[in-house]
Amino acid sequence: MSTQTPDTPEAPGPDPVPPVPPTTVDPVARAGSEVLGGPAGRRLGGDGPWWARALPVTIALTAVATALGAVSRHHCRTLGWNTPDQFVHACYSDLPVVYTSSGLAAGLGPYSEGVALNQPPVTAFLAWLVGVFAPHQVSVQAQRTYFDAAAVLLLLAALALAVAVWSLTGRRRGWDAVLLAVSPVLVLSGLLSLDLAGVALATLGLALWARHRPVAAGVLLGLAVAARTYPVLLLVAIALLALRTGRRRAALTTGGAAAAAWLAVDLPVALVRPHEWAGFVTSFFDQRAGYGSLWVLPQLAQQAVRAEGTSGLPGPAVVVLTLGAWVVWTLLVAVFVLWAPRRPRLVQVAFLLVAGFCVLGASFPPQASLWLLPLAVLAVPRWRDQLIWWAAEVAYFAAVWLYIAGQTNTDRALPPELYALVLLARSAAVVWLVVCVVRDVRHPADDPVRATRGLDDPSGGDFDRAPDALVVRVA
Repeated sequence: MSTQTPDTPEAPGPDPVPPVPPTTVDPVARAGSEVLGGPAGRRLGGDGPWWARALPVTIALTAVATALGAVSRHHCRTLGWNTPDQFVHACYSDLPVVYTSSGLAAGLGPYSEGVALNQPPVTAFLAWLVGVFAPHQVSVQAQRTYFDAAAVLLLLAALALAVAVWSLTGRRRGWDAVLLAVSPVLVLSGLLSLDLAGVALATLGLALWARHRPVAAGVLLGLAVAARTYPVLLLVAIALLALRTGRRRAALTTGGAAAAAWLAVDLPVALVRPHEWAGFVTSFFDQRAGYGSLWVLPQLAQQAVRAEGTSGLPGPAVVVLTLGAWVVWTLLVAVFVLWAPRRPRLVQVAFLLVAGFCVLGASFPPQASLWLLPLAVLAVPRWRDQLIWWAAEVAYFAAVWLYIAGQTNTDRALPPELYALVLLARSAAVVWLVVCVVRDVRHPADDPVRATRGLDDPSGGDFDRAPDALVVRVA
């Protein structure tokens, strides 16, 4: 093993080249544009009116996607979220169900005795805040009002996410953000839970990092960790690239600010309500394999052959397998980052880490795909590859609800073997995106971002155009 410090090209000077519409460089986008009159011209290249540019179009399409997500819940919103009806009609949402089943509908606080949220503090606080606008009772009207109030909050989160993704693309690749707005993942899962708020915080944190604001980036990433767990991996991605480039000061500043923000939120809750605060963490060690996880396949196999025992892997085994797989995957990504011929882009490293976290986790629910969505758009901005992933996500979204419905209504059940096939297809689609990232890192000329004139790592912040300080070579 040896280390070397190869030279990197100097940054080019100012370039007047306008933004690149995907219909001019992406064959799938170009073919699809024929339906709308052909590839984009100068108006979408930067010379048109303000409303025809990437950011306004992305914001508008994101609002439409969120509205479609609300419309798709019309059946449940009208008749209530009842089992198995909510699964058969694929209109299930955690939002109203948790409100009426957790104790929030009684007007209690997020960490009051008798409230069973099992959520990190920021998410728990948002769940309580939305409940302020809903009747404190268990009824269809209370569920409907809570869902509507949460939908407004999540619309704001989706719009913030769209702006953050657009900012991270760099001015020349701004149209890549449209991939976020038209993704069925946003339509299907955006209103499934409050996860979108945590995703927005995490992505805004990355956007601030890209703008060389390490303290503000750290604060938002720390709040994101207090809302969901996965943003820790974004900090790991920053740390790995800091190691490769030697630019550690900003990374340490961001890490310190993130830790301070997380402690400022979590520590008071942990001191006042330690048992309730720890519930989210301890629930991980008490769980069995959940929906979407590869570790649930043994249970599905038992169900398919109608074996006497259909409980699958024991809970402790699932925890050990999950933690072990996460550690191994993180080490593999670390080696890849330090070994790659050219420094990976920040969002590429982040996507690899989060993808492994999802696919190898003890559960991989539909809303967890929201964690991947902005990173996938930025790491693999190719329409063909996104369409492959989207198709798998749509199929899984339909399959998981039919499979769950079958546990109470066998007339409309999806057999376990078919659910297993769709589950595997979904995981394979995420793995395909991982393969695309690895290929682009190994062959930068194939990376749509780095193939764009004048771009290196528009989301990289201090890492953009940075020379290498540490590259590992294995003889």
